[in-house]
Amino acid sequence: MSKRLLLVGAGHSHLEVLRRLTEERIDDVDICMVSPSRYQYYSGMFSGYTEGLYATEDTRIDVRQLARQARVHFIEKRAVEVRPKQHKLICHDRSVYPFDVISFDIGSRSLPEHLEETQARTIKPNYTFIEEIERIRETTHPLVVGGGAAGTEIALSLHAYKEKQGIPGNVRLVTSERLLPDTPSWVSKRMESLFEKKGIQVWENEKVEEVDEDYIMTGKGNKIRHTGVLWLGGAVSDPIFKHSDLDTDDKGFAHVESTLQFKDYPFMFGAGDCVTMLDHPKLPKSGVYAVRQGPVLADNLYHFFKKEPLQEYDPQKQALYILSVGHQKGFLIYGPVSFCNRRAWKMKNKIDRDFMKKYK
Repeated sequence: MSKRLLLVGAGHSHLEVLRRLTEERIDDVDICMVSPSRYQYYSGMFSGYTEGLYATEDTRIDVRQLARQARVHFIEKRAVEVRPKQHKLICHDRSVYPFDVISFDIGSRSLPEHLEETQARTIKPNYTFIEEIERIRETTHPLVVGGGAAGTEIALSLHAYKEKQGIPGNVRLVTSERLLPDTPSWVSKRMESLFEKKGIQVWENEKVEEVDEDYIMTGKGNKIRHTGVLWLGGAVSDPIFKHSDLDTDDKGFAHVESTLQFKDYPFMFGAGDCVTMLDHPKLPKSGVYAVRQGPVLADNLYHFFKKEPLQEYDPQKQALYILSVGHQKGFLIYGPVSFCNRRAWKMKNKIDRDFMKKYK
């Protein structure tokens, strides 16, 4: 009798699982993918699209088509609850899907729940990206909340788009920490100088307390006007794991072992931003790690059904980041190395296009 594997979400790691399944099936296993959109938009190209360098088709993968090639049944639904003891997944329309093994790669959110009814918008889940960016980049004073890699890159790309299109006004950014807080302070200083040179207004170490129709209020009492708020703050967990009474960290991300198995449930796997590794709890929620988890996850799903030993994922000690800063220039960060020039952008463009080519 065949068993069933559910792949929930179409993040970086699950794309690799699908690709591997086009080459080698798992014997006697029926496989389904559950995802709320047939398209997966690649975050590495969001800045280029924002600036106008890429078309929509450049940035997205047709997951339904990739699943068909892998002989995986694609279900366009959003998962809202999992019942591990009953081996059942519940979707938003209350449909129920039983499973023997399940794997999650659903990413994270960025907009806090208490701001969902305000003027603040976000680009997560990523299939909302195109609509939100096209709306905000035409406005005069867009405000980005978040000074991490995503926030700084999108702010710079919005600025470049406005320059090219001759749209008046200026881009603004508010962050509760310094710019690029996970990098050495001298890297932050270089980014601050770049923002100043381009005329992008920055408020550092200021937490947004209130979002109104045409202004935000910070904890320090600053009232900052805007024509649209794009929230790209820290990762916020999907509520599915808390709703399912699974073991999570204090932010609601599911705990997984180094084999990418859920704590307490070896038949459940997870990768990417939606999980926190017990052995590496401070690992950043970043696609550069999810990409490396993909091959390990694919192997372990094969091995689990075959009752073979599983691999452990050991995160790379240093990750390469290249942020697009506008006009085909890149800001490269790799450990103690950092530089900003056209060569860095060309490197980023090649990496991103090679990634997309792999799954198209």
